[in-house]
Amino acid sequence: MTISLPILLYHRIDQARSSLSTSPAEFRRHLQWLSERGWRTLSLEQFAFYARSGKELPAHSFLLTFDDGYACLSASAADILREFNFSAVCFLCTRLLRGPQQDNNLAGVDNSCFLDWNQARALQQSGVVEFQSHTHSHEKFGEATQREVMEDLGTSREWLAHELRLPKTMFNHLAWPWGESRESWRLAAMRCGLQYQYTVSRQAYSRSSPMQQMPRTCYDGATLANFQTQFWLQVGPLAGLWNSAYPVLRRLRRPAIEVPAPENATTVAGVDASNGAS
Repeated sequence: MTISLPILLYHRIDQARSSLSTSPAEFRRHLQWLSERGWRTLSLEQFAFYARSGKELPAHSFLLTFDDGYACLSASAADILREFNFSAVCFLCTRLLRGPQQDNNLAGVDNSCFLDWNQARALQQSGVVEFQSHTHSHEKFGEATQREVMEDLGTSREWLAHELRLPKTMFNHLAWPWGESRESWRLAAMRCGLQYQYTVSRQAYSRSSPMQQMPRTCYDGATLANFQTQFWLQVGPLAGLWNSAYPVLRRLRRPAIEVPAPENATTVAGVDASNGAS
């Protein structure tokens, strides 16, 4: 029996009522439902071992991820994770974090809603949250050259290593902003040492998932009922059919050349979680 691995994605755990927000109470309901049914989180090191070795993934295991690096990860999400003995991965947009290297000229960005590097270090050292790359600039690379993409990703890894005081070789996972990547970008990322790359799709990870296009499902704002429905589509009795059929349905629904979704794309809580990440 082949076991698939759900990879959950959230952005903000707060009461902001934005399209990227999940209330702490709702987030806690999601995790409580998983915990009561015996689901446990894997660390990235554990996940990478199974992905590399081809060994069967442990039953009832999943990855829990966050994008961007919002301050509510320290303010509220971490305590809920501790309550259920879960761990998480945060893919950081390094340019947005507050600290000595902060770029204060980010137009339209309120950096106060993001973690500072002291908070990130504390979370990393606690073992509750580990950090990886979500690029440095969070730009839509568009027609960027391989060199430009490599410069951005290289800066992200350098900042992560410097600020978290860890070897750069530890940072080898990348979540593409908006789940959007191209073959040339993926090659650039691999040349930067980022061999594990994540996109956004309403599927669970399986052995057939390319290591540079591993799917995550966005649950921003999802009610418990919506969460349960989407989760069981990926891991329940019909999971094999769903995970095979969904890519076909997605291609039929979307143009041949995909355009990144806007920041406020509707997620699982509404109509489509296939491209709801930022």
